[in-house]
Amino acid sequence: MTGPDAPGRCVVVEPSTADVALLRGLSGVDLVSPGEIDARLGTSPEPVDLVVVGSLAASPVALAQRAHRLVPGASVAVLSTDPAAVRRQVSYAPGVPLDVLVGTAGDTGLLADLRQLREAAAGRRRHAAVLAAVARRAAAAPGGPAPGPAAVGSLLEHAPIAVLVVAPSGELLGWNRRAELVLELGQAPTGHPVDEVVPGALAYVAQLAADGPPPAPVHLGIGDRLDVELTAVRSQTDQGRPVVLLLVADVTAQRRAERERDRLAEQVQLLARVSETLAGSLDVEESMARLADALVPVLGDWVSIQLREERDQLAGVTVRHRDPALAGVTREIERVILRRAAGSEASRRAAGGDAVLFPSVDEAVLADQVPDEELRALVRRLGTASALAVPVPGRSGLLGSLLLARGPGRAPLEQGDLALAVEIGHRAGIALDNARLYAGQRHLATELQRSLLTDPPHLPGAAIAVRYVAAAREAQVGGDWYDAFRLPDGDLVLVIGDVVGHDTRAAAAMGQLRSLVRGIGFTTAATPAEVLAAVDRAVDGLQLATMATAVLAQLRLPGDGEGPGLLRWSNAGHPAPVLLGADGRARLLGAVDGAADLLLGVDPAARRRVEEAAMAPGDTLLLYTDGLVESRSHALDEGLDLLLATVERHADEGLDALCDAVLDRMVPRGGQDDVALVAVRPRAPGVAGP
Repeated sequence: MTGPDAPGRCVVVEPSTADVALLRGLSGVDLVSPGEIDARLGTSPEPVDLVVVGSLAASPVALAQRAHRLVPGASVAVLSTDPAAVRRQVSYAPGVPLDVLVGTAGDTGLLADLRQLREAAAGRRRHAAVLAAVARRAAAAPGGPAPGPAAVGSLLEHAPIAVLVVAPSGELLGWNRRAELVLELGQAPTGHPVDEVVPGALAYVAQLAADGPPPAPVHLGIGDRLDVELTAVRSQTDQGRPVVLLLVADVTAQRRAERERDRLAEQVQLLARVSETLAGSLDVEESMARLADALVPVLGDWVSIQLREERDQLAGVTVRHRDPALAGVTREIERVILRRAAGSEASRRAAGGDAVLFPSVDEAVLADQVPDEELRALVRRLGTASALAVPVPGRSGLLGSLLLARGPGRAPLEQGDLALAVEIGHRAGIALDNARLYAGQRHLATELQRSLLTDPPHLPGAAIAVRYVAAAREAQVGGDWYDAFRLPDGDLVLVIGDVVGHDTRAAAAMGQLRSLVRGIGFTTAATPAEVLAAVDRAVDGLQLATMATAVLAQLRLPGDGEGPGLLRWSNAGHPAPVLLGADGRARLLGAVDGAADLLLGVDPAARRRVEEAAMAPGDTLLLYTDGLVESRSHALDEGLDLLLATVERHADEGLDALCDAVLDRMVPRGGQDDVALVAVRPRAPGVAGP
């Protein structure tokens, strides 16, 4: 059976076994794969009244959008094992029919709902066919056409859908009563192009070939007043004159709902992007820059973000414009605002807690809102036709303001944009508050850590350099330490260590261990191994309950005519020191047998060994903690190889420059762990300098 009364097909994509069992209750079911859907729906000779996206579909909403685009008249259902998640996606996904059904194969009454959906689509199809038949009968009715507008027949005149009678060349010939009401035709002249009534209809009529299938329905807008869906049907008058019947459906409410849904979807996506962007940084300046990049040009043509300190002093300004050519102007605005505190009145009000909107900004508004002439001239160059400003609130007060502006040629900002900006301001405030808190805590932790460490001694016979870098993503004191001091006999002692852990307990243990090593080393005049063994016994006897790696080195500097100096060291499970020779070659100072001694705090009776090496003037000894060479991005051996290559590359530089070059290469933006570094380079007797 064919024709408008024939039942349309039900096309099912990616069904599960449960879906197939359910759909056995429907007739005319075709199973297709996602790859076949375009061919099946786009070129099918049979009508399709229902498309069911099955539970096995990887992207069910995308398939529903695809089906609606290919067969707009068909109903769409989505079966899923997680219908709630699909409903959330459908609620803001564009291009999905408003009456889409979402459910699971086990839902009670689902089969009846599917049948009802299918019948609704078939009813729409039959109604369109009846109107086409009425039009044909009216065109073939006896009696010549009345002069003036073409007669459309009494049945067509009272049809519940608007109908325009158009010549194949596009001239308007007549219309029915519904068209006159919907399109407000009044005294619309016949013989004029149909575009004067429905802009864009002429191009649609031109697609109607004499022997081909009719084009798919098209959506057109009549100004801001009306949205219509046009369907073209060939016909002829009783005199055999070919005409085109344009069936005009008022879809204004539907299109308005779809646009509102799309607008809300865009807002949800923007808020998600803003949250994701801000979550990626704990640096205040970087967070402000990321926020500006997320908002421009999506929400505005340019943005100004201003942060204030507790005493209402400007702490930072970020200005961005969508046009990179205006980057120089935005930087100058930042300088003017920071130098003279010459912000706009809108930003000042927003910083005080008000949300303000200027749907139209003319010269008078600009002069009122930007009193500073220099700043106003710069703002004028950015282009401002509408603007808004909202507060950026933190947890315990206002942090600043966010100002957005759009230039001429773009839809003005409105209340919906203001509400969205307020929400963005809240999210930005939380993120920036976190960044500020982190920055303050990290600064405090770093200063506390540095206060536990001392400056190295000044020696006429050697240069000493120390460095400490806190972990880039931590705001806690840690257990890394260094030390350098002279013994009563003049020997130099260098210590590097790392307490297990990274918290205040580790920091406290570090302070205790550092004091023990310094005290025992200075008073006993023992060898490095004997000092570390004594520290082991003290940790056990004092019940410090801590463990640490460490290297303790004693250096007897070379004297006049005595040859090279003597370096002795003991290593308690710590990364091997680096010795850079005056000839520019570097090597690791490991144990002769390759075995490592135990960490401090493991066994008070552990055997400790002493290693020795000659150290001539111009040689460099480098002690460091594991944060310098260990990383998630490479293995320890790779880090050690890179360290040796780096010190050799900068062997000719002064000791401070060498240490800075090592840190820049090994931890360019701060590492994942704290890094402590101490280096010494003996000088030849009587030679001054670094």
